[in-house]
Amino acid sequence: MILPRHLIWTAVLAALWCAAHSLLITHTVRDRVRALFPRYHVFDRLIYVVFSTVSLAVLFAWLRTLPEQLLWDWPGWWRWVRWAGLLEAGVLFWLGAQSYNGRAFLGLTQIRDFVAGRPTVPPPFSTAGILGVIRHPWYTGTLVFMAFCLPVTDVNLVWRVVFSLYVLVGTELEERKLLRDLGETYAEYRREVPRFFPAPWPRKRS
Repeated sequence: MILPRHLIWTAVLAALWCAAHSLLITHTVRDRVRALFPRYHVFDRLIYVVFSTVSLAVLFAWLRTLPEQLLWDWPGWWRWVRWAGLLEAGVLFWLGAQSYNGRAFLGLTQIRDFVAGRPTVPPPFSTAGILGVIRHPWYTGTLVFMAFCLPVTDVNLVWRVVFSLYVLVGTELEERKLLRDLGETYAEYRREVPRFFPAPWPRKRS
């Protein structure tokens, strides 16, 4: 079976966005930016967030122009399953926001320190709140959200699959980066706290 051309382009462009999103945050790229702009590299995080957001908005604006065929519309009581899934995703995003350092995530802390003329101290590794239950609440929330966010069409089924695979692969890449940066501290955390979903029984904590 040959996919229609617009579905192939949907997969290709979604995959390209995922690749760019992951590549731009790697140590290799960030070290290169620091070497080229030793004084102004503190803006790299904010630029990354803005670029990712705008480029994703452009991608979805294009996707909305494509013809779609409805595959599943959450009929009857299934709509309550859908809203329960969306509520779960919202709770995960909210709990993650309470545990992460949002200003550092957006790059605002780095810019504030730059303006004040002082070096930025990376935020300490934290397992507070939801991070003591699962390691990646925002990634889990993203997977849940993509499963329940819309009636399923041929177009959004393609980008849901691409983005879901990206979350899974990207999480593994981020885990390796955190192991490189934090060493045994993160290795111990991985042994004690599940990646995406809470363990059915508590793990032994050291």
